[in-house]
Parts: sequence; C-alpha cells; structure tokens
Amino acid sequence: MSKPSPDEVYKMMQDAIGEDNMSGAMKKAYKTAPSLLVDHGISCEQSIKSEDNPFDMKTSVLIFLTASLSLKDDACTSAFAQLCDDVGISNEELISLIRIVKHAASSGVIGSSEVLLDFMSKRSNSTSA
Repeated sequence: MSKPSPDEVYKMMQDAIGEDNMSGAMKKAYKTAPSLLVDHGISCEQSIKSEDNPFDMKTSVLIFLTASLSLKDDACTSAFAQLCDDVGISNEELISLIRIVKHAASSGVIGSSEVLLDFMSKRSNSTSA
C-alpha cells in the first residue's frame, strides 16, 4: 500500500461521511498537521477497510461505534453514525449497542471498586474486633 496524500485522505473522509460530519480536529489536522490525517487514513485502511478484516462492514461499524461510545468520543460516534444507513444498522440495533456499552461501563465501575470494597471489608472487620 502506498502512503496516501493528505488530500487523498481528506477526500476519502468527505466521501465516506461528508464534510459536515467530519470532526473539527480532522479539519484542523488537514490544515496544520497533515501527517496526522495521513496516519489516520492508514489506520483506517489497516483496520476497517483491510482485506484481512474478518468482519463485514456492518459489524466493523458496530465495533467502531462501541469503542467510540466507550471512549466518549462524540466526533467519532457522530461520523460513524452517518454510515449506519449505508451498512443496514437499525435503530433497534443501536439501542441494544447503547445498552451493551452502558452495561460494560457499569461493570467496569464495579470492577474498579475492588480497592474500596476491600477497604470497607477491613473497616467492618476492625470495628467488630
């Protein structure tokens, strides 16, 4: 794969999600740090658009949306939401995706609370001794 130019990557993004749906950061990178935009384009080609990607485009978009929701990246969520109609993602599927991400986030909070749960356990044991 030859390295794309910043203009080629920008055009690819325009064609995929539309100028209006591109994040401000991507537009600014194009003007001020075009190598970042090129890196982003290469990353896309090596992940979602890779011939080695075992997932179809619908599944790839769902995975991307899951990650962008988890990372609280509104720009990426907005950009990839534009692809939902193209790849056949229904509102019901998006609602389930949101519920799954919400559950995972909640599970993460419980998982991260082990230190506090240990503290509370020790506190309970010391007050009963």
